[in-house]
This record gives sequence, C-alpha cells and structure tokens, in this order.
Amino acid sequence: MISKNNLLALFFTGFILVGCSEDFLNFNPIALDTEVTFYDSFEKLDMTATAAYGMLCSRDIFDVFYIIAYGSVPADDSEAGGENVNDWPQIQRFDRMTHSPNETGVDAIWGYMYKGIRMANEFLSRVDKVRELDPATSQELFDRRTAEMKFLRAFYHFTLVQIYGGVPIADILVDPSMFGTPRNTIKQVLAFIKKDLEEAIPHLKTRSGVAPDFGRATKGAAQSLLAKAHLYESSYAKYYPGDERFAGCTESWEKALEYAEAVINSAEYELVGINGQRYDSWRDPVNKVGGFRWVFTLDGDNSPEGIFEIQNVMDGKGWTATRGTYLVTYTTARFFDLPSGGMGTVGGWSFNPPTQYLVDAFGNSDSRYTSLSSSPVDPELDPRFSATIGREGDTIMVDNEWVPINFSNLPTGMIGRKFECSTDEYWAVRTNDNEGPFNIRLIRYADVVLMAAEAAFHLGQEAKALDYINMVRTRARMSGDTGYPLDLTTITLEDILHERRLELALEGHRFFDLVRLNKAEQFINGINLAALGDGFEVQFVKGKHEFWPIPTREVQLSNNALVQYPGWQ
Repeated sequence: MISKNNLLALFFTGFILVGCSEDFLNFNPIALDTEVTFYDSFEKLDMTATAAYGMLCSRDIFDVFYIIAYGSVPADDSEAGGENVNDWPQIQRFDRMTHSPNETGVDAIWGYMYKGIRMANEFLSRVDKVRELDPATSQELFDRRTAEMKFLRAFYHFTLVQIYGGVPIADILVDPSMFGTPRNTIKQVLAFIKKDLEEAIPHLKTRSGVAPDFGRATKGAAQSLLAKAHLYESSYAKYYPGDERFAGCTESWEKALEYAEAVINSAEYELVGINGQRYDSWRDPVNKVGGFRWVFTLDGDNSPEGIFEIQNVMDGKGWTATRGTYLVTYTTARFFDLPSGGMGTVGGWSFNPPTQYLVDAFGNSDSRYTSLSSSPVDPELDPRFSATIGREGDTIMVDNEWVPINFSNLPTGMIGRKFECSTDEYWAVRTNDNEGPFNIRLIRYADVVLMAAEAAFHLGQEAKALDYINMVRTRARMSGDTGYPLDLTTITLEDILHERRLELALEGHRFFDLVRLNKAEQFINGINLAALGDGFEVQFVKGKHEFWPIPTREVQLSNNALVQYPGWQ
C-alpha cells in the first residue's frame, strides 16, 4: 500500500523502466531487461503504478500552480502577492489577466498531467499480460490497482479540462507519432473521465479499507470526482448555451447528486468538529482548537474530512527530489515585528494574500451579490475567518514564540493562514523551501456536501439543498464560540456559491467555480489590484479567459493540429 513515507520510493525506478518505446529494438539483448522482459510480475508492474501516483508530488505543480496560480490568484479572493509586483512575473500576469500562450507557467500543468497519464496507461496496457505471467497474485489486487490507475487517469484528465478546456484524450501509450492529435471536445473528455471512474468504483476500497495507509485512490475519491465531473458538465450546459466550446454538454444534476450522496451516505467521512469537538494543536495547547482550524494543520492530515490528499512529507531529499510541498513557504508571511523595532524574517514568501473582496464576503457585504439570504455581519464572527485570513494585529509563531505579523510588504494588508506550520514541524528543521510536510487536500468532504447542495437545488429539492448548506455552516459555527454562522432558512444559488467561497477560500476552487457558473465576468471584471495602486482594472474577457491557452510549444509540436480557442489565436 502507498503510505505517506513510501509514496515515491519507486518513482524514479519506474520512470526509467518505462522510458523507452517498445520498437526501439526488435530483439531482446542478452542479460538486459527490456520493457517486454521486465514486466513479468505484479511487483514489477506496480512500480509503474507508483510512478503514476508520483506525479502528484511533482515540484510546484499542484501546490503552487494548481492551487495558487490557476485556481486562486486569477479570481477575486486573492492577489499574486510575493515580495513586490515584480516577484514571479508569470503569476503577476495571471493576476492581471495579461498572460499569453508563451508563459512558462502555462505549460506546467499540461506536461505533468500527461506524464501522469502516461504512467497510468503504461500500467493499463500491460496488466492483462502480467496477470497471465503472475497467477500467484490475487485477481482482486490486480483489479484494485487497475481501478486506481483508471482513477488517476481520470483525475489527470479532469485537471486538464478544468484548466485548458478540451484537450487530447490519452487512452493509450503516447508516442511521438501522436503529436499531431487535435484536442477533443470538453464533452468528449468529460465522457471519458466518467467512463474510467464508473469502471473503477466497484473495485476500489473504502477509506476505512485502506487505513492507515492513506494515499491510494478510494471508492469515495472516485465517487467524489465523478460527482464533480457531472457538476461541471451540467454547469457548462446550463450557463454556456450556444458556446461551441461546450457543444454536446448536457445537464445531469441527478447524477451529480447521486454520486455526492453516495459519499455522504457511506459513513466514511465527516465534517470534523461538527459536534463541537476540540482538538490538540500547537496553535492553542491549552484550549485546543475547533474542527475547521484543526483540519488545516499537520495533525489534520488524512482526517475523516480528507477524501483525496497528496501525501507530503519532510524527507530531506533536496530541492528536486523531496516529497514535501512548497505551499507552506509560498503562502506564509515574510516578516514579523521585532520588540526593539524593525522587522525579522518569518521565512515565508507571502503569495496568494486575501483581498478586501473576501473579507466583505465573510461579512455578507460584497456588493456584487444580488440575492444572498444572509444579512451583513462582522466578518470575524465566522470562525473560518481567522483560520483563513490574517490582518493587522494578528500574530504568527516564530522560534516557538508568538510575534506580531508585519504587513508592510503585503499589497492587500492581509495574509492567508490555512497552510501554516509550527516552528518544530517545519521552520526549525527544513533544509529546503519545498519540504513542507502538510498534505495538499485536493478533495475535502465539505466540497462534496456543497456539490450535493448545488445539484439538489438545480433539481428543485431546495429543502435538501438547505440541509446540506446548514451542515457546513453548523460545523463552522461549532468550530468557534460566536454562535455564528446561523442556519439559513431559505436558499438561493448565490447562497451556495457564497458558502463554497467561504468554506474553500484560498484552496484553489474560486476561479474554477466562477468559470463553470459563468460568473467570472461579474466578479472579476473591473477589479482594482491593490498591489499596483495605480487604478489598473482587471479585464476578464468573456469567451477567452475561461480557460488557459494551450502552451505554444505544444501547438508547434502538433504541427498546429492543436488549435487555440478564440481570443488566444
């Protein structure tokens, strides 16, 4: 089983073994394994499965690019941040919507997702032959690992379609002769994803079935991703009628609800702290902390709220080989105030700082909403606020002492607080900036509950949608002592989007939610970036900025078979 400490132990071995094509030689060298001769047992084939999982831990990809650069910064709830407006120029352009197909960051996800797909396909293309060669290994294990590879193939394709729209489906081993493959439609990619997940679900174990060796794909993870695939297609169909990019998409809210409720009714997951439980934490050793705060700690890794998490670990293997995450360093504050005056260095880089727009959202006072059911309140009444946003007067742990955060370099005057670690967990023992031990929570149970609420609302089941929204609000309320947020008594679609915004803030969901609901223009267009302070307004171009452009290099390699969407040509 894959655990947090051995997830990538075989990655480089597996990568080397599958690195050459089968027709490189037409005979078997003496005393040397080839792809044909090597794969003679499940144990050897399983190295390739490990390599497919390994792409999840690739440096910068899911923590920096997916969560920060693609999913958060382009939206309204955070800005690029960093040391100044020249720090990491690519993300500054993402923030301003001035990026191009030639950006270095545009190709990051593209390449690594197809590498992951390549590893999964390597396994899937050989598994039937290895079954014959290794009858001693149980068929159940073969079936389960096959299902895991189908989940990963679906997951990597879903990440691509979220970011780039229609992409080439890779369902067989990719070789250079396939570089001329055009992009499939969004509908076709989502159909492929659904098929892989439907085939995988019967053979995957439950969360309790894989415990304590978390990290592998589970039945709940596949059901959650399948619910999301139906939710996205339904959203595209409903909110983009007549848009050729979404041709063929249909509404299937009932399927989204079915698979989300399969997770909810499985008794495998919970909204941690919904009954007011308190948890041990370095953040407050005396009084402990509420559930929402605890979920975003190292101790909260693989909690009952975690449906699919990247298993990060501080292993000291160095900048290119570590299985840690950059997320802690990238999002933690840079400076603190010294008692004698002046500033000391925390060690973080302060990217992805929250905006006043997000503060207003926590106070139910964002003027861009049209039909929220909640009345304006003090934003700090919501216990999720302090777990998400730090601002003037807040403290941070440095050398095991709590010291005032210095906000002088932060354009919005705030810092994100979901991904911090203690002195002893990280800052005092790290050897590299990307050795954060904090898991990346790609699918949380709260996300699935909110997906169920949205699907139920679209099916006219408003009472059920209200129940699901209030589950999330109850856990938030029970995580603090303010008695807030109150349960809603009526519900609108904007209430659901609003709750997703508060619950999932700075986790890489906001931009994708605005796009699929065709609300990006409403919430992004005209934003004044505090980092610039010169009146610059972000211009989200409808019909263009919903998706990133295909990287120029990929278009060139395809001999222009890959065609950019309008606006990027």
